[in-house]
Amino acid sequence: MTVGILSIGGIAATGGFHVVTGRGLGPGAFGLLAAFLAIVNIASIGASALQNSVAVVTARDLHLPPNENPRRRFGLDSSTFEALVLGLAGTIVVAVAAPALADVLGTSTTALYLASLTIIPGFLFSRAQGILQGVGDARSVAAWSTVSQILRLAFAAVAIATGLGAVTVLVAVLVAICAVTVGAMWQASRLSVHSAEIPFNTNSVVLLLLTISFAWITNIDVILVRGGTTELVSGAFAAAAVLTKMMLLIPTTLSLYLLPRFVARQGDHKTVRFGINVVLLTVLGGGLAMMVGVTVLGGLIVHILFGAGYSMAVGFLPWLTLAYLPWAMAQGLLIRLTATGSKSALVVLLSAAGAQWIAAGILLPNVEAMIAAIGVIGALTLALFYLRHLFTSKNVIEASDAPA
Repeated sequence: MTVGILSIGGIAATGGFHVVTGRGLGPGAFGLLAAFLAIVNIASIGASALQNSVAVVTARDLHLPPNENPRRRFGLDSSTFEALVLGLAGTIVVAVAAPALADVLGTSTTALYLASLTIIPGFLFSRAQGILQGVGDARSVAAWSTVSQILRLAFAAVAIATGLGAVTVLVAVLVAICAVTVGAMWQASRLSVHSAEIPFNTNSVVLLLLTISFAWITNIDVILVRGGTTELVSGAFAAAAVLTKMMLLIPTTLSLYLLPRFVARQGDHKTVRFGINVVLLTVLGGGLAMMVGVTVLGGLIVHILFGAGYSMAVGFLPWLTLAYLPWAMAQGLLIRLTATGSKSALVVLLSAAGAQWIAAGILLPNVEAMIAAIGVIGALTLALFYLRHLFTSKNVIEASDAPA
């Protein structure tokens, strides 16, 4: 309940951030800001991937015999090394690509250089969050995430109130990320948790790529639509996507609590199956309720939250919500597949990412057709994930029934 309440606060702050910036900047600048933030998210999606990887390794280490437990090691451990390397790599990639991205987005390279500065703190923050999640302190993880969103909202509101633009909002995001990074790192350091694994081993790379590929798929659509349609259409799509992707916060919140427990109970088929069923039913129920809500009240919601300039988003909302429902359920199954480090799930996600890119090239600027493609690819991904989950559970049962 505590995690849920904290997460609701974070969701409200996230929504408030987009409402304040959407209404304050207007459709054109908001679409540009959404593209900025999508670039930052895509460049730093390894950060959330690192959090999952660190959480899995930490939870696994906690169940090692005392003489094999690596938590008493000191120094620069593998997760810190991975955070610094990945953060620096993301920063360099965005900085090098800044001139080309500036031409595509119609903005200055200065804004993109500024956006790149959020990447390294984001990785260090996620590493600290992964440690807290791995030891089972889901409340602290949810609390730091909520504080981060509240700070973003507060700083962005100040920037908008003073008449400043999208670039200043990015400064607000940077300041908020740095502030919570310092706090979360301090709390994690008190646990003296240090991984003994070799940096970027096969297991950690698979864990990283699972989250990276899923985050890529669920963030790249804003940029694809921005590049394939007009400014007005992309702004409306971005507004609808912001509301729709709130649904993905349900499995994300459940993951804070369930991921380390799935790691600890991989051999307990009944408990894991019960957990997966709860996740799928919760996400399905929340998604259907959201779809009904936006179908009935979509016009009012968009008008209140974003203003009359986003009327086109009303038509996108119900269909985009339906399209992202299988993705939200697939993300719920991904909690289980991440706990087992499933390589086949990674193949599925990489294939889905390629299919989405091809679909965008063929279908855009027809946004309705692109939304349909997102839904179809998501449904296929969900089906393959569920089959993999069943296969993994069957193997667990057969292994437990085998003679010693």
